[in-house]
Amino acid sequence: MKRREAREIAVQILYGLHFEEIPEDQSSFGHLLEQKFNQAISVNEITFTLNEKDFCIDLVKNTYLHLQDIDDLIKQYSKKWSFERINIIEKSILRLAVMEIEYSDIPNKVAINEAVELAEDFSGQRSKKFVNGILDAVMHREKKDD
Repeated sequence: MKRREAREIAVQILYGLHFEEIPEDQSSFGHLLEQKFNQAISVNEITFTLNEKDFCIDLVKNTYLHLQDIDDLIKQYSKKWSFERINIIEKSILRLAVMEIEYSDIPNKVAINEAVELAEDFSGQRSKKFVNGILDAVMHREKKDD
């Protein structure tokens, strides 16, 4: 499974959703996600199996399901930056990674490594360090809570 590509597409969908009015009902939201997914894979000229597509869509759905809690954690650990100043692509990467750290069964280090790579690909070295710093703080908070 191309989980890395699925995460990349999920970040692109999260980015695109930033500019959309998010429907309240699940059916309309699902339709919007489907539309954004199809746009992203078309632009990137890649194909996904049904399982890969479901994985990607689930990443975005789970991120939106827990969005307020995820954003609160990002705000808590981005001490030198106001949440509003974080650029949208970094915010999308952080949201996805925090969702995976908090609400999935993948190892935290995998979620962080994937996010750091995505940050470097989308925004460069400075973004990579910024994303890594916030996610490292979230992960260490996790260990303290256990």
